[in-house]
Amino acid sequence: MGGKGGGGEAAAARADEYARQEAVRAGTSRINDIFGQFGDDFFDQRKQAYVDYAQPQLQQQYNDAQRELTYALARGGLLDSSVRGAKMAELQQRNDLLAQQIGDQALAAANQDRNAVEDSRANLIATLNATGDATGVANQALTRASVLSKPQAYSPLTNLFADFTSALGTQGALERANAYSGGMTGLRYNTGLFTPNAGAVVNK
Repeated sequence: MGGKGGGGEAAAARADEYARQEAVRAGTSRINDIFGQFGDDFFDQRKQAYVDYAQPQLQQQYNDAQRELTYALARGGLLDSSVRGAKMAELQQRNDLLAQQIGDQALAAANQDRNAVEDSRANLIATLNATGDATGVANQALTRASVLSKPQAYSPLTNLFADFTSALGTQGALERANAYSGGMTGLRYNTGLFTPNAGAVVNK
């Protein structure tokens, strides 16, 4: 009798394990279906979304910095000079660097989202393997996928050219003070940006 009872328990255990494995297989397939929306196209769109958000802010701040530089050049009578070309080139170089940084940040944001998706998928499958609750885990998958698919909130880009424009103001004040004092302030260098110097070629 004991042998039969033991055999029955073993058979029941095997049946339970088989049912659990079937639930895990079905649940894993369901999770993968739910997360199928997160393909390469999704992450490419996430990357582009950040670029579309950040690039206009960069352009606006670049335009503002150009205007400030133009005003500074005009005050120094250097709108048509070699100084203008040099400072405009410096500003453009800064803009190009920031544009590259935006691209890098967009890629990093997309990769972060990709990692979050894969972590969620792995956690759900681990939970499924531990519990065998295919229905419950599928419901969790729907909830997580809904959260992961929502658009990201980005922080505004501020003061991208602050160091460039603040340097214009500081140097301008120093050069004007030096000019008014007849060169007696001990100014270490003169850019010619606000008061023409010998190194600034002014077109006549």
